[in-house]
Amino acid sequence: MGGVRVGKYSTGGRRIDVRLRLLADQRSRPEDLGGLRVRASNGELVPLSALVQQEERPALQAITRRDRERAISIFANVAPSSNQEEALAMVEQAAKQLPGGTRVVLGGASVAFRESMGSLIFALFLGIGVAYMVLASQFNSFLHPVTVLTILPLSVAGAAFALGIAGMTLNIFSMIGLLLLMGIVKKNSIILMDYALQQREEGADALEAMRRAGPVRLRPILMTSLATMMAAIPAALALGAGSETRAPMSIAVLGGLSVSTVLSLLVVPAFYVVADRLKDRVGRHAPRPGAGQGATGEA
Repeated sequence: MGGVRVGKYSTGGRRIDVRLRLLADQRSRPEDLGGLRVRASNGELVPLSALVQQEERPALQAITRRDRERAISIFANVAPSSNQEEALAMVEQAAKQLPGGTRVVLGGASVAFRESMGSLIFALFLGIGVAYMVLASQFNSFLHPVTVLTILPLSVAGAAFALGIAGMTLNIFSMIGLLLLMGIVKKNSIILMDYALQQREEGADALEAMRRAGPVRLRPILMTSLATMMAAIPAALALGAGSETRAPMSIAVLGGLSVSTVLSLLVVPAFYVVADRLKDRVGRHAPRPGAGQGATGEA
């Protein structure tokens, strides 16, 4: 069927095998196997159909093993309307219906997805903690860093909204975009807080300080945010090879940055003023050190 190599010939500096085999119309059908002749022990040629019984049965093209166990590899891609986490849940649900003695071992991008998601979430919270410590040392306050970091949940909401509009899901690449977003959006709050604290040192109260900081810092905030968003637009358009990895990151940055830029001018000043007033109320109602002893001595 496959032919027998009977010789070689050279052409153009290459050596090509010469094979002798049946004509195409004599080996293209399954029943043609019965017409093949094999040599018996007495030297006669007998048809193969006289020696064997031909029967069609389903069979594996190849038997693969992993860790000395028989294994079947199944490759699949996530549908555009679904995400990787939902696909993994469906695979695990289907695995429960398999007969006893079989098990499912995930591999490839699915394993990397679960391992990376845990690491990225840890990195996200670690970055927030480190940012709080750096801001606390910079502003010499435990309250002002909280005001700066209030914009982070709003930026995450904006990124999730943008990913939903674009028909994308939260995957490894969009999580990397969120990590990048955490470092970008804080600058707007820092710009506002820095100028407001300068005004507080000049004698302005919290409300007046934020009123002055808004118009003065509006232009730097818009310029830096728009420059970052313009740089992310080409990657968000998903053009060229590898766009499936760049687009989720860029869309997450675009959505989070656009929402945080607008809301940072509203939420951060409001939170700062409310927090300052609460701080003053708590300070007025807190007992002063030695106040009770002084009253007792006078009595």
